[in-house]
Amino acid sequence: MQTERTLQQCQLHVDLHAIESNCTVIRNHIGTQCGFCAVVKADGYGLGAARVASRLSRHADLLAVYSPDEAGELLARGITTRILVLAPVYSIDRFHSVYRGLSSGSVHLTVHSIEHIEALGNCAKRFGFKIPVHLKIDTGLHRGGCEEEHVGLILKAIHNHAKLELKGVLTHFASAVHDAEKTRMQHELFARLLTENQHLIPEDCLLHEANTAAMVNWNETHLNMVRVGLAWTGSVPNGVKPLDGLKSVVKWCSSLAHVRAVKRGESVGYSGRWTARRDSLIGIVPVGYAAGYPMGVGQEGDTEGAYVKVAGMQEGDAPVIGAVCMDQIAIDITEFPNASVGTAVELISSDVSSRASIASLAKVAGVVPHAIMSRISPSVKRVYKQSLFVDSKPLQQTTSII
Repeated sequence: MQTERTLQQCQLHVDLHAIESNCTVIRNHIGTQCGFCAVVKADGYGLGAARVASRLSRHADLLAVYSPDEAGELLARGITTRILVLAPVYSIDRFHSVYRGLSSGSVHLTVHSIEHIEALGNCAKRFGFKIPVHLKIDTGLHRGGCEEEHVGLILKAIHNHAKLELKGVLTHFASAVHDAEKTRMQHELFARLLTENQHLIPEDCLLHEANTAAMVNWNETHLNMVRVGLAWTGSVPNGVKPLDGLKSVVKWCSSLAHVRAVKRGESVGYSGRWTARRDSLIGIVPVGYAAGYPMGVGQEGDTEGAYVKVAGMQEGDAPVIGAVCMDQIAIDITEFPNASVGTAVELISSDVSSRASIASLAKVAGVVPHAIMSRISPSVKRVYKQSLFVDSKPLQQTTSII
């Protein structure tokens, strides 16, 4: 048994250069006639909205967030790309940070109902400037947006209002990965409603329905803008083939805090959920569900679980075993006898061929990849990497923030 040593804090590495590379892949796929809206809600899926938006804004025509607070944070950090707020906003305080963006036209709001139009119209009259809006139409997700029969009425109300300006029309697919029939039905309904109300929609209006899955698999849904989040991180939903050239943006790193041997037949962790079938070497990684590592992904009996990537002379994937604890996980490092306290491990590997990739971890956890990223605790240090070029040669530079 080895004694515990002082450990480095775990870090989440975010590759800013990979983000820009992924934007190029997306742009090449959708073509020059289609706009690109990058979704950066939930603090940029936990990666730091302001930092990732500083790179995305070089490629995206529009950034999408959920709330006015998220939009205000981007404005405060100097982001000048137009921002779309997806949540219904019924009132605006002049002292809120988003007010400046609304007054300049750089912040757009999403309209969901007749009542919503009335509330925003009153705000616009009170402020004395036009508010740019996008109308969201519910074509089958039944979570937000106006009903089919109200589309014409709302578009007419916007058209006739002196202080509201229609900048976009959108919808949201319910299951572009698993339900082709419903996706096609939603797309066709959206197209019909756009055609029926064409006289109320400006020629330069942004029309967007495609998320990452639809952007990859359903080219007919691209319209004149796609609205994607997961793709710029280098991931796609499980069941979707990634675009060639996408690079993983995240790598979650830690190191072994403790190493011990267990005999065949001995159990490890709470409730003895994993029992050694051979004399084994067990490593303890000081990261658990309090830091955002998903619960229920440890190997139990014949049930396959998640993996971490072990670095060093014997690099490879090691299975997570037993219960995921609040502050630690156990891994089976029997195949890595040279591993010791301080050996580096990757809880999420940027190597897409590794079983510790974010796609693999998300699949085992039964969630989408952005659910993994967005749940990583803010206490985990974010380290941002970017590639600089000196004398035409790439130079890797790392900047870290907590």
